Amino acid sequence: MESFLTDAMPIAASLVLALCVIGGVIGSALPAIPGASVIWLGVVLHGVMTGWHPLGLWTQVSIMVLALLAMGCQFVVTALGAKKTGASMWGAFGALLGLMVGMLIPIPILGPLAGAFGGALLAEHVATGKEGEEAIRAGAGAVAGALIGAMAEFVIALVMTALILLAFLR
Repeated sequence: MESFLTDAMPIAASLVLALCVIGGVIGSALPAIPGASVIWLGVVLHGVMTGWHPLGLWTQVSIMVLALLAMGCQFVVTALGAKKTGASMWGAFGALLGLMVGMLIPIPILGPLAGAFGGALLAEHVATGKEGEEAIRAGAGAVAGALIGAMAEFVIALVMTALILLAFLR
């Protein structure tokens, strides 16, 4: 029985990794879904299950750095999108907060985008008194930033996938 478990572990680890990579790449294309984190989780689980082979230290560290970059990118680009369209610091902060709250709305894509828009709009209105077109422009910039951030995370997830494949081919 022990031999069977020893033989089955690499297969199970590879299955877990494959599911995490596929789910992570798909999730990374959606605003505020932590797809890169799912890939990172899959790499860590695979390493624990296989004794870190073939995904050694270099691959582990590279995937971790890319996952952290992707997570930061999503939020920073959302704030920069709001800022680029004339939002104040408060509007950019509201966009970030709204993006996070929007992740709790059980409507994929629309929840985080609505949250970013509403957060920027509300923060601009409350903190600076901006109304109408100015506040709407800040919200639209937050939405554009969230979409660009999702595209950046998607590209990073593809790079992560390539690194994983290269580790297996070595």
